[in-house]
Amino acid sequence: MNKAFPALLAAAVLATPAIVFPVAGDSPSSRASAAETPGEGGFRVLPYLQNPKSDAMTINWISSSETPGKLTLTGPGIGNGKGKGAGNVRTLTSTPEYQPLLDYTDKEKSQVIRGLDQGSWLIQGSNFKHSLTVDGLKPGKEYTYTVEQDGQRHESTFTTAPDQNSWDHVRIVAFSDSETEPQGRTEHREWELSPVNGYAEGSEKRPGAGSVFAEKFGSTTRYGEFTLRYPMNQDTAMKQNMATIEQADPDLMMIAGDLVQGAGYQPAWDEFFGYVAGQHGELASSVPLITALGNWETYAAINGGYGTAADRSPAVISRNKYLTYFDNDGDPANPQYKSSYYRTDHGPVTVLTLDSTNGVPDEDTRTGTLSNPVFSGDDSNLTAENLSTDTQGEFTAADYDSAFTKVFPGTATGDSDLPNMNPGSAQWEWAQKQLADARAEGRIVLVQFHHSAYSNGVHGTPPNHEFADNQSGTAMRTYSPMFEKYGVAAVIAGHDEMFERSFVDEDGDGSGFHSYDVGVAADGLRGEQLVENAEGTFEPLRFNTRSQWSAAADQPELWETGGNGKPKLVDGGLHYGHLQIDIERKGAGAEITLSPVYVFPVLDENYNLVETERRVYDDVVTLQVDADGTVAG
Repeated sequence: MNKAFPALLAAAVLATPAIVFPVAGDSPSSRASAAETPGEGGFRVLPYLQNPKSDAMTINWISSSETPGKLTLTGPGIGNGKGKGAGNVRTLTSTPEYQPLLDYTDKEKSQVIRGLDQGSWLIQGSNFKHSLTVDGLKPGKEYTYTVEQDGQRHESTFTTAPDQNSWDHVRIVAFSDSETEPQGRTEHREWELSPVNGYAEGSEKRPGAGSVFAEKFGSTTRYGEFTLRYPMNQDTAMKQNMATIEQADPDLMMIAGDLVQGAGYQPAWDEFFGYVAGQHGELASSVPLITALGNWETYAAINGGYGTAADRSPAVISRNKYLTYFDNDGDPANPQYKSSYYRTDHGPVTVLTLDSTNGVPDEDTRTGTLSNPVFSGDDSNLTAENLSTDTQGEFTAADYDSAFTKVFPGTATGDSDLPNMNPGSAQWEWAQKQLADARAEGRIVLVQFHHSAYSNGVHGTPPNHEFADNQSGTAMRTYSPMFEKYGVAAVIAGHDEMFERSFVDEDGDGSGFHSYDVGVAADGLRGEQLVENAEGTFEPLRFNTRSQWSAAADQPELWETGGNGKPKLVDGGLHYGHLQIDIERKGAGAEITLSPVYVFPVLDENYNLVETERRVYDDVVTLQVDADGTVAG
């Protein structure tokens, strides 16, 4: 953040509520039709920032035509080098590249979505990618740029990363599991309630079956119990979450996977970029996106899901749609993995993004393919000897690599873009080298990947557990000793969609790292994993003994009776939101503040959404950092 950390804004981090966001009327039927949506001869995706550095920035955009675009950049260090004068301008022309993987399939063109006019979500035209990197920039400086494409003009600014030794404050916002799709415009997700700590003292109960609330937003059944659906649909939730984030003015935005509801489903990408570089928001034009692959980035939705054992091309196409959009400096020794895993340095911070979507040996609960014997209980029974080795049982690495050669003729299986995450792998060796380098440079280290290794959610138990999960992130615990050795401050993940924080200190020396599930962007709002006890009722399993806090378990809802006699939510519960990470310089060291922000829906007496409020859960964590970049013990 190229500014001082204002006292008022610092106070707002802890204030609740802090900021109010009015809700504009935007019913699904009011959306533009395909003919009115940007199409031939213009931006399909507005310019968005990638691969941020202290001396360079990459600017990508997608157009609907093959016309070259023009980028004009103004700022210090270019042209005559004397500031923002007329001579301090650089102009570049793009070379558009056609991206056939991004074209709509026949199934997408003919899809019917309940509540939406058929095809109203589709965008006309083809997909041509433009990517320009501007270098020779100055650290910590603001630059203004315009992109002209087919008569359309987009203007924005960005600030380069500050020098490691010349900074005051850095703000990063992190979330996961936005899982965008057109159906999100009408869908309200399940809203689970803890069976053991659902209500605050003195609270009324939630509205029940047949209530106005249930009739308005819907209901479902979870663990045999009536469960309300959330009062904001996914589309509104994403808009409000992004509006709250934009107000925070972050320097970087981390998205720990599951950006879309199926990366092989093009309308899901159209929706995602509509929120960050399109008609609903432009934050990615000024704030770089630091993204990770999630399980949904290997899934093609209506275009074949994960594929079949005989043909995993849907998974290959899905990953490569993601890799088409995002450009970062990956592992130079293994260029075939592209931006699957990469490093980002910003001032005093290093962010390592890992790819947790595959491990070997492959495991699959459905076939009984397990690396280690089945065990029961919590993770005190989990050891290095029975740790799982894979994070998904949907496809094998060999099947994926074989399908890669079919999707991309002329390639060999060794050209596959799918890394694995296990000890001794290329990704493992790269991560260890980067962590050692960051530590030698005295950096504050954050790590992100999708599959949360520490969770009390439905994905928290490994495939070799009595209550097994076939997409568990437990295998990523193999990195924990490495993270502790090199002084990682926090790990950001998602997948379980419940907002949870764990503290990991595997060697018991009192120092460790905080591990977050921030999967509350705009999709599911799941509670803890429940299992049936001897009495036939469901109770939390709580496999993760490192858990320190979760919104589902530790933030009971407070309802009161409104003036019309209907229950009204006052506070508490699981809501959509994000993690705000503030790093402030303190002498030779620094202070890190991690604030779990939630976007609280304010409803009128008839349960219409009036506005949302930015609030902060009472689990703000403050860490003191020594001069060497490690958290003080």
